[in-house]
Amino acid sequence: FFLEASRLAAPPRALGLRMLLSLLYTLGVALAPLPLRRSRTALPRMCDQSSLSQPAQADAADAADALALHRRLKLRSEVEDEFGRALKEGLEVCAHSLRLYGPARVVTSFNGGKDAVAILHLMRAALAAHSEAADGPRERLRVIFFEQRDEFPEVDAFVRDAVERYDLELCTYSDGFAAGLESCIAEHGSAAFVLGTREGDPNGSGQGAFEPSSTWMPPFMRVNPVLRWSYAHVWQLLRGFALPFCSLYEEGYTSLGKQSDTEPNPALRLPDGSYRPAWLLDDGALERAGRSAKGGKAGGGGGGGGGESG
Repeated sequence: FFLEASRLAAPPRALGLRMLLSLLYTLGVALAPLPLRRSRTALPRMCDQSSLSQPAQADAADAADALALHRRLKLRSEVEDEFGRALKEGLEVCAHSLRLYGPARVVTSFNGGKDAVAILHLMRAALAAHSEAADGPRERLRVIFFEQRDEFPEVDAFVRDAVERYDLELCTYSDGFAAGLESCIAEHGSAAFVLGTREGDPNGSGQGAFEPSSTWMPPFMRVNPVLRWSYAHVWQLLRGFALPFCSLYEEGYTSLGKQSDTEPNPALRLPDGSYRPAWLLDDGALERAGRSAKGGKAGGGGGGGGGESG
């Protein structure tokens, strides 16, 4: 009776809506609003939350779910633009490393810098998809961290936080890169190390997506999923997918090494002495402008991945 009465008073558009609601009610479809998806824990203290858009904050929950993240990354990689192609190649390289060597023999270098964060999440996503395709149990991602004196406390804290947040298997070494790699290979049978090397890095020129280690290093395969990525691509991934990163990038640092050889990028300095955040650097060629001459990528071509956080 009430529905019929409302039809008499309702304009045509409202009438159609009321009829739809009545049909849904008849079919037993729930009309209650869906709950918002939330991450199981708050974003780390060092994540740039304030600068994320509302959709990005809502998507942050998926960043903690590796399989959901993989689906979103795959969807974005299908877009025919420069970043889409870079993302597609990065995911494929990660997937190939797992297919060729198996998850137990692949180690991801994670030293807290932006490039390391990029490959961490590419590998988390690729591993989740690999495990699902194999219909096997969930496998933990093994990461390697080279402890060094004069490390930024913010970097160290960010790494520890990420290890707990994403349930990573952390291997730490403090006896140098070559010795640490040898120990990791001996302890875990590691055959491939996933690195955040990009072509513009001091040791990135001439490398391929899969590159054998230098002769002075232990034998292993270097895996370079972001080799052809630009500085801007890295920030498109981190900010576009609401992935937490070290707070130093909010303070004008664009390339992280040790405290003694790293300063905020002068290209980001404002008249009042403060600095714009790293992702606002217009010229990616100035990425290392805050690094002193003695700073450099770890491994000198060997692919240790520990001397520069990125």
